[in-house]
Amino acid sequence: MKYWAINADCSSDAVFLSRLSSEMPESYKFDEGISLVDEYPSVEDCKIYYDPQYPEGTQLYDFLDSINALLIVNSKVKKIFDEIGITSIEYLPIWLCDHKHEISSKDYVICNVIQSVDIIDMDSSSCRMSFLDESQVDRIKNLVVDYKAIPDDAKVFRASKKLDQIFISDDVKEALEKAGIEGYVVKKADGWNGL
Repeated sequence: MKYWAINADCSSDAVFLSRLSSEMPESYKFDEGISLVDEYPSVEDCKIYYDPQYPEGTQLYDFLDSINALLIVNSKVKKIFDEIGITSIEYLPIWLCDHKHEISSKDYVICNVIQSVDIIDMDSSSCRMSFLDESQVDRIKNLVVDYKAIPDDAKVFRASKKLDQIFISDDVKEALEKAGIEGYVVKKADGWNGL
């Protein structure tokens, strides 16, 4: 089985999301791989705004990028994840607000991935640890996958040593491709340079 680093694609016409509503959990909490359901407010208080520095960004793709690098997807992607049987994600509903601060969509969720896996072979990979949190990788130059450490049922997960990065399995990648999902980019995990 192959694994892939997944991120939103930054097309020039794509919506780029800026600030979170002040009612929502602080942005760093979305990178910790912990449950946020109990502290998540009602959806009316969960607005994310189009970034005013990108006025040309108005196209809503299936995956959206944000200043906080959150995994934000629409209901089409959520349906695919549900059909595959992914249970490692909390879907936190959001409302998107356009450049005029008017609601443009209620069809998106933040995917709070709560499973972490030791995908990084720390002895063989080339990476630099964070100065702020020495348990976390700050920069990857060459990732070597530790296939033995990955559970067979891991489909969408965080790297335990780099919690801000999400990985997907081959079958998830194939399902997204088959459905024609747009707005994301994947890089093969083995040999990935972190970009």
